[in-house]
Amino acid sequence: MTRTAIINALVVLPDGMVPGGVLLDGDSIAALLPESQRPPDDAQIVDAGRRYLAPGFIDVHVHGGGGFRLMSDDPGQVPAYARWVARYGVTSFLVSTAGPDHASIVRRLRTVAPAIAPVEGGARPLGFHLEGPYINPARTGAFPPAWLRDPDVREYRELHDAAGGAIRQMTLAPELPGADALIDAVIASGAVAAIGHTDATYDEAMRAIDRGVTHATHVFNAMRPFSHRDPGVIAAVMTSDAVTAELIGDGAHVGFPAAELLVRAKGAGNVVLITDGMPLAGTPDGEGEWEGQRIRVEAGKAVRLADGTIVGGVITLDQAVRNAVQHLGVPLHDAVAMASANPARAIGLAGRYGAIAPGGAADLVLLDDRLRVTEVWVAGSPLAP
Repeated sequence: MTRTAIINALVVLPDGMVPGGVLLDGDSIAALLPESQRPPDDAQIVDAGRRYLAPGFIDVHVHGGGGFRLMSDDPGQVPAYARWVARYGVTSFLVSTAGPDHASIVRRLRTVAPAIAPVEGGARPLGFHLEGPYINPARTGAFPPAWLRDPDVREYRELHDAAGGAIRQMTLAPELPGADALIDAVIASGAVAAIGHTDATYDEAMRAIDRGVTHATHVFNAMRPFSHRDPGVIAAVMTSDAVTAELIGDGAHVGFPAAELLVRAKGAGNVVLITDGMPLAGTPDGEGEWEGQRIRVEAGKAVRLADGTIVGGVITLDQAVRNAVQHLGVPLHDAVAMASANPARAIGLAGRYGAIAPGGAADLVLLDDRLRVTEVWVAGSPLAP
């Protein structure tokens, strides 16, 4: 196995930054290297030039980007997206998908499941995130109402089987009939039950959390609004320590003052930065089509031409990290954790991903003093810029 020593870095750790480096042994981190420690003679040396060495970013909620579609019957879209997104510091992600009917989702999962595998020269697909179809028609967001229906445990088990057991997260509305049984089935399958696209009251949301919901999908978006007399799901999420909260970190889906409120309420350690990216993310402004809807990308968001509804994110995850530092006042090590350690923990993979620690995956990113991505490693291998 190749051993690589990345030296002369500012290593981003959970509680701050330290000068030094890391020793990579194959696809794992073998050790942290204090600044005073000489690297092994047999290691290939990479001089970081005093740049920030951070864990690779993990996007647990993304539908595509760079012109590539993860909501697709084409398994080739997954590795193509994986190679595109790695340039922005994303070293792993969940394939977020949905479909117009049960048969379509089953077909997509069955066809794409073999692509949940290492990608040469790209980020790692870690599994699937199912966003619906068991969400509330009152909070559809960008989803056509015809796509939605009440929870069905038998259907979920078919979806789980079609995905080859690779469903890691499912977004559902807990107030719908049959949701309790669905939450139980999702958790029993080893996936995370996430509350989202929901009109739940505070009490309904708290019952779901008590039942085992541990994650909240793009908080504020497609949710019952907060009111001091009707605090709803948002208050339940903000006051529940067991729940991690997704935040689309673009300033368009959630204004920065509201995003700062979420971070202050939850603490940076319980907020997960996501892109909710759609296929036109990272492409020039203009018009296009997605899932049969005409859309326009402008002013940092994608909107449906028919009614102006925001239909997905268009920034990359490294920009969300920069936004957290620049607009939310979050220290760099916390902003990095919001895009690495926190999402890894949210989907049950904290033991391997999301942190620079011995035994962890050698998924790393170098950031310059403007927090721009300059180099990326996945499984210990450097990726082409």
